[in-house]
Amino acid sequence: MEPAAATSYPVARDAPPRPAPHTAQLGQGRPRGDWGRWALLAVVLLLLAGSFAWGVYRSRHRPRNLAFIIVTYYLVALLYCCLAKLNLLRRDDPAAAPERWRVRMAVWGVSVALANTIAGRVADAMPNAGLKIAVWVLTCVGIGAGFYFFFVREGAGRRTTDGRALHEVSPEQRV
Repeated sequence: MEPAAATSYPVARDAPPRPAPHTAQLGQGRPRGDWGRWALLAVVLLLLAGSFAWGVYRSRHRPRNLAFIIVTYYLVALLYCCLAKLNLLRRDDPAAAPERWRVRMAVWGVSVALANTIAGRVADAMPNAGLKIAVWVLTCVGIGAGFYFFFVREGAGRRTTDGRALHEVSPEQRV
């Protein structure tokens, strides 16, 4: 008869250490288990596509309304694509700096076009000239603030608030 300790029962062991999470970089896939984010994205895209289809259906006999809906939908989709590409480009990679600049310019141009498209439509719906002017003034202020924070501000998009480069900051300080 064999002793009880010699039988082959499974032994509980420590779980293997989990690898450190990776940041989103060009050429790497998303981490596993990110299904909640994808589900939210799918719902938002379905709602956006549904509202686009409903808007096209309702304005099918009015060419100006139809053009507004199509242009706005296109600009929102283009802005999303540009922001996703900008998010993928690493800030601390000097080789990606020229491409980041081009993508930031594209984001800026699409944002200005979208703001002007919507402001023009809202201003047309205003009953008097004072409100139309107010819509355009607020649009210009918003565009100017975006330009300042995106391009003019010292270290816009390149450094942290205390002047250090982003790759010099520890992960604990980024949170």
